[in-house]
Amino acid sequence: MSEYSLEQVVHDWSLIGEYGKDLIDVDATLGSGQAFSWQRIAKGSWIGQVGADPYALISSEKKLNVYSPRGSFCAFQEYFQTEFDLEKVFQSFPPGDLVLERARCSCPRLRILKQDPWETLVCFLSSSAKPIVQIRKICGRLRAFYGKEIYPRFFSFPSAEDIIVKGPEGLKQASLGFRANFIWKVSTILSKLKPNLLLELKDAPTGDIRQILMELPGVGRKIADCVLLFGYGRLEVFPIDRWMERVLRTFYSPLLKRAQPSHKELLEFSSTYFGPFAGYAQQYLFYWARTVFWKKGGLWEYHERDGAKI
Repeated sequence: MSEYSLEQVVHDWSLIGEYGKDLIDVDATLGSGQAFSWQRIAKGSWIGQVGADPYALISSEKKLNVYSPRGSFCAFQEYFQTEFDLEKVFQSFPPGDLVLERARCSCPRLRILKQDPWETLVCFLSSSAKPIVQIRKICGRLRAFYGKEIYPRFFSFPSAEDIIVKGPEGLKQASLGFRANFIWKVSTILSKLKPNLLLELKDAPTGDIRQILMELPGVGRKIADCVLLFGYGRLEVFPIDRWMERVLRTFYSPLLKRAQPSHKELLEFSSTYFGPFAGYAQQYLFYWARTVFWKKGGLWEYHERDGAKI
């Protein structure tokens, strides 16, 4: 995937649709740590996959042009949730929250993607203490070893059965470390014991899905909440990792009336305070804190030569 240049995409792939730049903030959406199957090829331009199909977003002066050699614009729109009304989200946020308002204004067209629950689960199982650039490489290696090549240098994301059939060697090659054992165990459970589990959970209550996910090896509250938000579209969920703990303790301790609130108190606070679209609040705060407030991370993290750490 990394070998495709902007010029090659424009020349070889089909233009399947376009957007005004006021509809999607591509850099914020794809740089916010919610998906790992994309990489930036130029400012405002990205290449990646939706399911098994390759796509590219190429930024021009006024538009975002969508290219693909085989995918559909309809599938792309569903993935980026372009029909979803962000104004409804903004209006639901707590009034008078100047921190959240500042975060929202820094990337007001960031969108939460609609991803596959299984791919989301595996990617976040791979993510512990890893920077985004490394997670993206790990997921790319998993595709190349276990998936099927559906277009030159583009591979499908492997199913649990694909992983079990080919064996654990690819997990070792992906540099997963201790995470390899978790992914192997989860793949075993889902391929042999409960093959339709994630599909069956689609319409279950959020709390029930969380509880079942947390029964899987290696899945704690943070990973379960990431799968709920990014894989099941449960927009009321507010995942808390070390970054969000830092954000909440820095800016919201006065509301909690404690200088050092516990993790449990942060979970209870975020589950009620931010409202029905708490997941969007989390993404705005997460992206703003890393790229603006603390001047860490940022879009340059995607260029390995910069030696970025997140």
